[in-house]
Amino acid sequence: MDTAKHNSKPDCVTDIVPDGDVVLIVGGDDVRLRVHSQCLRSASQVFGAMFGPNWSEGQRLSRESPTEVPLPEDDADAMRTICYVIHHRNDLVPQHLPAKEVLQIAIEVDKYELVIALKFASLEWLKPQASAERVEMGHLLAAVFLFDNTDLFMANILTLILHYDGSYLDFLDDEFTSQIIPLRIFYLLEERRTKLRAELCQLLIRGKRGNCKCGWGNTRSEKYGLLLVEYMPIKMLKVPIAEVITKMTQVSTEDMERKYSLRYSETLLGKLDALKREASICIDCVRSTGAADV
Repeated sequence: MDTAKHNSKPDCVTDIVPDGDVVLIVGGDDVRLRVHSQCLRSASQVFGAMFGPNWSEGQRLSRESPTEVPLPEDDADAMRTICYVIHHRNDLVPQHLPAKEVLQIAIEVDKYELVIALKFASLEWLKPQASAERVEMGHLLAAVFLFDNTDLFMANILTLILHYDGSYLDFLDDEFTSQIIPLRIFYLLEERRTKLRAELCQLLIRGKRGNCKCGWGNTRSEKYGLLLVEYMPIKMLKVPIAEVITKMTQVSTEDMERKYSLRYSETLLGKLDALKREASICIDCVRSTGAADV
């Protein structure tokens, strides 16, 4: 990588730190970020090697005359945010970011091996967004995949299963999502969603056939019967699963729990939680095994 000593040209430099010994020149617009090489080395093995004794970038580092390091293929906004984080400029780190920007950060994080350095800063950025558009959902899933966050990957997967009612293959229309997310994940998503729909239908059928003869039990059976009419067999395939679950939970089991002292796992909410856990997809399993084993 070519480097040059900082000169007196009137280029605008963003001082991540004012006394940094390196100026990163990022992207096609040559955005300049003044940083500490030691912060970069501590955060990333890639930067650790780059600014070590064996690379030209690591030679003659000086705060008085910072070494310029061109990174023309990187995203300037993403690298600026990353540098804020690893230089502890928490006053400048955004709490919320659009999904596309989160993905750009994730791409840089993966490239420079910065997952650990941005582990806590990324927690808010990677939270699933149930009301997001399809492209944004795909970008978030791709970002959390690159960050290799197990819990948030499962949370984003569950959000896609519960709140997205279109074909998961449509996600492949976006070049970023299609290049980052393994194809088998989208097949697994469809498989898990189909299975969850079938299991919800089974719960509705059992609820309608309930053996309780008390007035509350009859009312409950009637409500499940109305839900069956509303969602079976075709409409269940055309609405988000979250909509069906919401209406099922509105059929209260409070009186039944009090009367029969049911364990949580035996209640409707307990059964729904169990079904959601079964629908989840483990990121480690996806990386290490075939789709049939996930």
